[in-house]
Amino acid sequence: MNNSTQVMGDQIQPLPILFTWSLLTFVGLVGNSVVIYITCLHAGKSATNTYILNLAVSDIAYLIVVVPFTCLAFIFNHWVFAEFGCKLFIFTQYVTVHATCLTLMAMTIDRYQAIVYPIQSMNWRNTRASTFVCLGVWSVSIVLSLPFAIFHKEMQDRENTTICGPDWPSQSIDKGATLAVVMTSYVIPLAAIIACYSRILLHLWRGGSNRNSRQTADANGTVPLRSAGQLRRKKRVTRMVAIVILLFAWCWLPIQFFTLWYKFDPNFPQILALLKFKIFAHTLSYANSCVNPFVYAFMNEGVRKAFKKKFPSASIFCHCFKKPKMTNPETSTMIDKAVMTTRGGGVESMATTHCSL
Repeated sequence: MNNSTQVMGDQIQPLPILFTWSLLTFVGLVGNSVVIYITCLHAGKSATNTYILNLAVSDIAYLIVVVPFTCLAFIFNHWVFAEFGCKLFIFTQYVTVHATCLTLMAMTIDRYQAIVYPIQSMNWRNTRASTFVCLGVWSVSIVLSLPFAIFHKEMQDRENTTICGPDWPSQSIDKGATLAVVMTSYVIPLAAIIACYSRILLHLWRGGSNRNSRQTADANGTVPLRSAGQLRRKKRVTRMVAIVILLFAWCWLPIQFFTLWYKFDPNFPQILALLKFKIFAHTLSYANSCVNPFVYAFMNEGVRKAFKKKFPSASIFCHCFKKPKMTNPETSTMIDKAVMTTRGGGVESMATTHCSL
């Protein structure tokens, strides 16, 4: 907590904060735990599922450590967890935030490779490679977060209130560190994600590259049903990840904006409205860790099918787990036959299976 949190803290009702953040934590823990259970035991191994699992783990770590610390600090209006708790809180916060955004970036790059280069990417799009990428994500997140744990400690503010705050060697380093973490945890990953999705959408609008079109088009220049089914799967996966990315961008924008404003404005107005805005920004960031599992349930075919298989009664309460109806039964049969035919049908069928979730 920084000074702006304590200025009008006595005028903030703690019960609504406690209820809202407790609800978000509960929903997030249940949702992400189900995703981990389904992904590990029933959804099968794939590069995408590895990233989904890694994202769920980082969300759970964020909710377990960061939300309770912040919630109690708001309620008590001062820091009550000693210096070790301060360092643990700061370290976990920055590690999990970096792990989340870097995993989303890696997931998007994986989708880009699978859609734009479906054949070539088979050489490196596998669970082993994605596992190493996820380990690299955590390693980078730890390295980037260590300075914040080192230079944060329990201290007294101007009102003699105990807080968990930064103790950088100089104010310029403090500002530089804040700017650096906003860049590494938000701006750079989001820019890379937008660049990848721009290329993906351009590729899909053009109907694939000429090389891929020559591989999939028949003698009359039409696209076979198996290629059409593969394109539909790619669009569905792209839509899923795009929604996750947009939610991440929106949920983390307010707190990033508030942090930069507070650090770089020497005349930052410490008023009740901005304290409420900070609480709202925190709430949005916590909500991001809750919505991801439900996006997977609605949009990810592999996780959805595995969930329905393990919990068949879920389809009774939520039609999103029901099998979508085909408007043309004849077309459905033809597509099913085409998909069955591609199994063991050479390189192209391997690409189709590999890109499926």
